[in-house]
Amino acid sequence: MEQPNLHQQLQQASQQIKEAAQAIRQAQGSDMQLLEQAEQQLQRAEQELQSAQNTAGTEATQNPQFQQAYEQLHDTRQQVQEAQQNNNDVL
Repeated sequence: MEQPNLHQQLQQASQQIKEAAQAIRQAQGSDMQLLEQAEQQLQRAEQELQSAQNTAGTEATQNPQFQQAYEQLHDTRQQVQEAQQNNNDVL
């Protein structure tokens, strides 16, 4: 029974990461509010991944979809930080 729930949680996390990445691209060089929204989406994605891990344990962390989402989360968070720094340099 846990598998569909885990799959759904991982799908939600991946979608939030994708939306955050899109917001980062739109915000490049100008919009700090969009970057803040992206950061909030990443926090929700991270919470979703943590919830999946708490619920399914090693089944979640060994799942390739979980691993991919976690890597995307990390990479996208770096993009947010870089974009925020670039925007600060512009201002």
